[in-house]
Amino acid sequence: MPTVLGLTNDSRTAPAAPGTSNNKMGGGENSNKKHDRLNTISKRNHAAAHEVETLLWRALCDSPEAAKEYMAEDCIMINPLFAPGGSTEPMGKDTDPSVEDVLAGGEPWAGFRFHGEPLVVEIDLMAVALVYKVSLFRQSSKKNGGMREIVASVSSAWRQTAGADWLLCAQHVAYADDDE
Repeated sequence: MPTVLGLTNDSRTAPAAPGTSNNKMGGGENSNKKHDRLNTISKRNHAAAHEVETLLWRALCDSPEAAKEYMAEDCIMINPLFAPGGSTEPMGKDTDPSVEDVLAGGEPWAGFRFHGEPLVVEIDLMAVALVYKVSLFRQSSKKNGGMREIVASVSSAWRQTAGADWLLCAQHVAYADDDE
């Protein structure tokens, strides 16, 4: 942490030892993204975006109805993974079925996995959007009992409330070809 004199006790910004480089921009061999300090609003927003998206999918896998806790009242979405009959019709609070209805009747998934890191963009100081691919897993109903994998591309938009909670405003989920 910088002091009044400009000295620091943070080893990532300490002067380089003779014969070594001191790349403060990151990307070097000493850079460790997981341990970067969240010392800016932007960094905190990016970290929060990853965290809330993960929490949303955990809730959707455990109990889809529990995911409502992470959604704004006016949340809109297209999500054939939960909509009746795999519908791709937009849903909101005033549609039939509504987002709440779809989640209340949703079947939980066995698990999920992000394909790489979701890309995040700040929309505003208190809003972010993410895009990524995800695999969802469900126990197959066939006699062999294996896991069935569904790959989807997802776009989500979140806004932060005055109380610092992040709420999902919009989500678009579409089936994707698994080309990995």
